[in-house]
Amino acid sequence: MRSAGHATRERILAAAKAEFARYGVAGARINRIAAAAHASKDRLYAYFAGKEELYAAVTAQWVTDTTAETALDAEDIPAYIGRLFDHYLRNPNDARLQAWADIERTEIPEAADAIRNAVGPKLIEIRRGQSAGLITDTFHPLTLLTLLTDLARTSAVHALHDDHPDVAELRAATVLAARRLIAP
Repeated sequence: MRSAGHATRERILAAAKAEFARYGVAGARINRIAAAAHASKDRLYAYFAGKEELYAAVTAQWVTDTTAETALDAEDIPAYIGRLFDHYLRNPNDARLQAWADIERTEIPEAADAIRNAVGPKLIEIRRGQSAGLITDTFHPLTLLTLLTDLARTSAVHALHDDHPDVAELRAATVLAARRLIAP
């Protein structure tokens, strides 16, 4: 892809991410995405067949970037939660995308595959920690990952939107809650 084409595609993805974060898949509009990307609808459709394909591309980028930046390690889940909290503070649209994904439960196979590909290694790592006695086996790995992710995301959103007087204290409390939640 030529550099101009790559730049246009990246602008479309960025505009789509903001749109999906604000309105979810159901409320997102291709017209608004194209306008925000300074691209025509025809240009958008040259890169993505439709809203579902665009959402799948945004989801793949979002979960891949988040996973790479936060890296779950069974030997230090609290540090992972701290990194995830920090990530959501720096990337509030990722927190919103996660919330919409939980609410809408869309049936877009490519988006579901992207999420499954990101979650799979995390579940393996949690199972490894459970087998080694580092992490409680009280919870199914998916249940535990959901609880931990929601803890980090919700706390970060409160820090962003509630003008929390001490973000560092909220982060520390979130990490401590994670430590207690996983304790064997």
